[in-house]
This record gives sequence, structure tokens and C-alpha cells, in this order.
Amino acid sequence: MRLLLSFLVPAIALAFISYSKTNSHLQPKKEKFRKTALPEPVRSRPYPPDSWPSFLQHLPTENKPIVDYKGNQISNQEKHFAILTYDVGSSDLQQCADALMRLRSEYLFSQKKYAQIGFHFNSGIYYCWTDYLKGIRPIFKNGQQVLVKTNSTSVLSHTSLRKWLDIVYTYANTVSLCKELKKADSLQTGTVIIFPGHPGHCCIIIDEGVTDKQDTVYKIAEGYMPAQSIYVLSNPYEPVWNPWYHLGKGAINTASCSFRSYYLKKFE
Repeated sequence: MRLLLSFLVPAIALAFISYSKTNSHLQPKKEKFRKTALPEPVRSRPYPPDSWPSFLQHLPTENKPIVDYKGNQISNQEKHFAILTYDVGSSDLQQCADALMRLRSEYLFSQKKYAQIGFHFNSGIYYCWTDYLKGIRPIFKNGQQVLVKTNSTSVLSHTSLRKWLDIVYTYANTVSLCKELKKADSLQTGTVIIFPGHPGHCCIIIDEGVTDKQDTVYKIAEGYMPAQSIYVLSNPYEPVWNPWYHLGKGAINTASCSFRSYYLKKFE
């Protein structure tokens, strides 16, 4: 994630052992991931239709390659099972924490909960979409970031939401997001797995399923740097379960990184 404004934020005491986005010791064999029948049927846990977990379960996906913000296919196509149908943008902004803020904003927008759409910058400033619509913009004054009223008002639309998000992406990252999210006590749909840092990384559980043998499995989605398609992670460690993951206590190894220590967080 971007390092902007990190000098304005008090140091956070991090109780982490280590973290790796390269996984040099955990690189799976590159193979054609099977998209056929699973060893056992998986039943997703039911949630109320308009709830946040239900929204995550029904995210729109496509069987397409991951592309970056320039429209080019990235080199590692093996890490994803499908991409989400949200645009990447044309700048290197929508990375890992940004992808999660995008999903949360899209959910609140779909529910017309406009007043709840907002996030903290790394400076500590809270910037909501409704303020953006009123023409309020972040600037730097005397070395400090402040919000000021301008004449650049916007109408309530998805286009203005995307423009506001690009501002949020510029000044927020895994550190600010981790501080903002609530503590989660377990792995379930909506749980965020996050390592705040420079760089940090995060992903979100988008579905929880149960097999006939009462085995619990999970689907995970994430964004990445440079800015690229938001995608559902493939599972190279248990290809027969792809894209479902068996998750538990301790290290969490995905197709893109290894979380040896992390926070479990949630939006609600």
C-alpha cells in the first residue's frame, strides 16, 4: 500500500512474527487449477438477503485474467479462481486495503446507506462520501492535512462514488484500515485478515461453507499491488478444494502470500 502520510500517524505497536508476500518457501507448483466437482458438496451458510455477508457471497465474478490499472495482464494468473467485475481504475490506487474499502462502499451504496460510506485517512481524518458530494476536499495546509469546502460539488451517483474512492485510496492504507475495523473473534464470512504495515496486506473471507462431513471451508478475495483486478483466490495447496480453503489458528497461507501473524477484523 502507499506510504503517504505515514509520518503523521503515531507508531503502532505490532505484535507480529513475520509476513511474506513472496512466499519463496511456500510457492505452490504452477498447474491448471481444476474447476470440476469438489470431493464433497459444500453448502454456503445462509444469511439475510440484504446483509453484508450475503452481499459478499454473491459478488459478481467472471472467468477472466487479472489485469493491472494499465489494462495489461499480470504475470501471476495462477493465484486467482475468478475476478470480480469491479473496475480497477486507470491509476495505481486500488490495491489491497482499497479493494476491501471498495467492496464495503459498493455494499452500502447498494443499500442506499449513503451516510455510512466513509473511511479514515492515515492522518486520522474521517472523510465520508456525503462530504465529498458537498464539495469538501482534503488539502495540505502548513504541513497538515485538512478538509476544506470548495465549489466542486457532485451529484449522488456511482460515478461520484468512484471519484471519492480514488481520493480515499490515496490517503488510506492497511494501517488506517486496521485501526478503523472492529475486532473479529473468529473466521467467518466478512472476516478481514490483515497485516498493517509498509507494505502490509489484507484479504477478506467472502463465503463460508460446510460439507456433508461438517467440515468448514472458506472463500477469500483480495486486491494487490500494483492496482489490479479484485479477485477470488485460488487454492494451490489443496487443488481438489479450489477455491475453498481450510483455515484455522496459526499461519494462513494463500496463493499470494503467507500471513504468519495478523489481526482478524471486521466491518460490522
